[in-house]
Amino acid sequence: MRDYKWVYGPLRIFLEERRNYKLLLLDRGDVLAGEHRLFALNNSIPKCKKIILVISKEFVNNDWAYYEATVGIEHFLGLQARIIVINLEHITKTEIPQCVLQMMSLDANDHIRKTDILNENNIFWKCLDQAMRR
Repeated sequence: MRDYKWVYGPLRIFLEERRNYKLLLLDRGDVLAGEHRLFALNNSIPKCKKIILVISKEFVNNDWAYYEATVGIEHFLGLQARIIVINLEHITKTEIPQCVLQMMSLDANDHIRKTDILNENNIFWKCLDQAMRR
């Protein structure tokens, strides 16, 4: 739940309200009414320019999150698009799904470690800003 609150709070505020990006957040209702989440995911990913994976303890223990990550990674690697990985918490490499580890090792992607302060002068937010512009 902590990662959910962070994504819908500080991350969304920074990217949408401060930087004018449009995020696709399935839980927010950014899909058609009555559309199954699986179809919404498969229909939405091709429209995205970037994918942001937020890695947390909750992510590595959630089968649906793993599926979303796998679908997103497969789609984006085919397009050679950018994937931004944010480590929300300290997680060992053995806890991170193999598909995410492989993707993180590619030079075409950004891997950013999160800090706790929502502050534009903070290094995390500067790195995220830079990654979004690439």
